[in-house]
Amino acid sequence: MKKRNKLGKKKGAKNKSGKKQKNKSKKALRVKPIKVEPEPPPPPPPPPSQGEFIWIHIGQAGVQIGLACWELFCLEHGINPDGTVKELTTNSTSMFSLSQENSYVPRALIVDTEPSVIDVLKSGKFQNLFSHENMISGKESAASNYAAGFYGVGKTLSSKVMDQLARLAEDCNSLQGIAVFRSISGGTGSGMGSRIIETIRNTYPNKTIIDLNVCSSSEFSDIIVEPYNTALTTHHVLDVVNCSLLFDNKSIYDICGSKLDLLQPTFANINSIVALVTSGITSSLRFEGSMMRNISELLANLIPQPRLHFPLISYAPITNCARSISSASTQSAMMSFDSDYQMIKIDPRLGKYLSICMMFRGNLKPTNINTTIAFLQREKTIPVTHNMNSPLFKFGLCNLLPIAVPESGIFAASTATTTLCNNTIIKQYWMNTMNNYNKLLTKRVFLHHYTEEGMDEATFHTANGNISKLIAEYEEIESS
Repeated sequence: MKKRNKLGKKKGAKNKSGKKQKNKSKKALRVKPIKVEPEPPPPPPPPPSQGEFIWIHIGQAGVQIGLACWELFCLEHGINPDGTVKELTTNSTSMFSLSQENSYVPRALIVDTEPSVIDVLKSGKFQNLFSHENMISGKESAASNYAAGFYGVGKTLSSKVMDQLARLAEDCNSLQGIAVFRSISGGTGSGMGSRIIETIRNTYPNKTIIDLNVCSSSEFSDIIVEPYNTALTTHHVLDVVNCSLLFDNKSIYDICGSKLDLLQPTFANINSIVALVTSGITSSLRFEGSMMRNISELLANLIPQPRLHFPLISYAPITNCARSISSASTQSAMMSFDSDYQMIKIDPRLGKYLSICMMFRGNLKPTNINTTIAFLQREKTIPVTHNMNSPLFKFGLCNLLPIAVPESGIFAASTATTTLCNNTIIKQYWMNTMNNYNKLLTKRVFLHHYTEEGMDEATFHTANGNISKLIAEYEEIESS
């Protein structure tokens, strides 16, 4: 009996033609390989940022202004109030970190000695934008007392802030620096702010520290001891921070009235202007443009001597409509030298310029900026010290058009200029502050509130001497 093969046919069986069935060749049995299309290459990584900046918002004023700033930053970067992406305008990692849920989280700490302001934030429009771990609050107020913020309620809280700051710093690839937003007139911002800044310098000695200060005036506040708080905190961080930017509430209040036609401006109106200026200062560092893409470069040109780090800030145009606003960069640049657009109202013509940094914004080219600066040097009388033919001009350029928060009352012009001028006239602000300070100190007004918190009375006199020395340094370079 013939054996059957695996297919059930007998070996040597013939096919219908009577011929033996031949085995197919190996070639015929080989399966034709399927052509596999190569996978598309992964999308290129976002361009590297110029380094990250961490923001710390301290006290009621610091937190509320911080909220106004981040609302504007989100609009500029194309990020929704909950951190999800609307339409990214640029690589945003310098200001935001990307969470595991692919939402953007501000590189920011929100800090206050009492919980009310932060509680409002946690239940508001931006409750899902900030990480709740980055919101740190205590249970009692510093009561407008520098000593309470530094030695008392703020002391324990500041250690929690530094722990969380360390976590944020670890998440950075190339941390450029840290910006602190606070009021230097109250207790939390001045006292706890000073302690935090001092600890930051000890912990991160090579990082840039920018101190953004809201300062009040006697016309705008009824807190008698504000000159104490302002002088004490300035004395404490004078040799610690790299740059201090001053925003005077009264000056911005006047801008709201004269430029925005607001008869009774609210703190929200004032905060919107501060946010606009802060955006202008950082825009060329966050968005595509040319020149001055690093904060260290900006400060190196702006600050000729380490202690003389209080530039005048201006932003132009500030208006509520398009009336007589030209798209030419020359007009906004000229306006930025007008004291009516300054964040602290002092006539710069009474002092001398040491350096000028201008951040232009809009659809401009470097050639437009060079023409504008040449025009300013030719047409505008800019007094300088005797050892300078002209102040050192440095500029940054951001091609993203200016943006204003809806319902802020501010019209976004097609071009805008933010100017930082290191001018010796800033000494006038410190002279006025110390005049009020010494009036209180001579009569020992409320001195016991400070000493009861553990502060040495001698610190009042040391602070007086240190800021008097600062004034003398400005006078010396002005007459050189």
